Amino acid sequence: MALRVVIESAILRGSPQEQLLQRVAIVYLDGGEEYRVYAPPKATGDALEWIDHFSVHQPAEEGFGSEVSVRGEHERSIIHQVIKELERRKLDADIWKWGEHPDARYYAAQICLRGHVQSSDGKTDFKRGEHCPQCGDTCIDACQHCKAPIRGQDLYLTSGYVRPSFCYKCGRPYPWMEDRLQTAKELLYHDDKLSLEDREKLWNLLQYVMSDPKSDLVPAKKKLIEINLAKAAAATREFVTDLLAKYAAEMSKP
Repeated sequence: MALRVVIESAILRGSPQEQLLQRVAIVYLDGGEEYRVYAPPKATGDALEWIDHFSVHQPAEEGFGSEVSVRGEHERSIIHQVIKELERRKLDADIWKWGEHPDARYYAAQICLRGHVQSSDGKTDFKRGEHCPQCGDTCIDACQHCKAPIRGQDLYLTSGYVRPSFCYKCGRPYPWMEDRLQTAKELLYHDDKLSLEDREKLWNLLQYVMSDPKSDLVPAKKKLIEINLAKAAAATREFVTDLLAKYAAEMSKP
């Protein structure tokens, strides 16, 4: 029946105006007719959860920008086409666009093992198993430990995306952070100028700061790191200081 189904909003954010419907899709038929499928103004989350409340409109022949409602069997047929397309996108295991989170609040993200962000805002579909065009490393879209999808941009925020360093579900570091932390740990534990107690203290402080950067205790923990690093070798001090500085810069990005 449908020549083409164009999904515009698979994830609904709610309308800023109470009377303004949210357009889910446009359906083009073989004969050239155009139909617009809408969800209620207050609908949020996965559009498939609102199919019982979908409505279908068609551009009116007279009056610029005006529409007329479509009812009956024709309405049900149009909605059926949209549901099929929404389900196809959701079940497609090779191409992602939307987050797989219970609250449907995040887009899915794809990031290479070295930390280069490939997709995070839902505007670009991506295929699993691709390689980073910047460094050639493998790209992932889920935690390698618990398989939870990597969270992309928050659907309800317009600010820039901050790449996560730790999995929100299991708490383990993502590869790009794991590599940095492992290097820091090796430097600390091979630093002859530090006692075993100093090494363990610095390692615990570093993990705390990196895993919970917005904690109220972070400024104090960073100060303790600076104090304890004074005893360390120059190479250790430089790496840990640079690691903290770069991480702080990442977290402060708008």
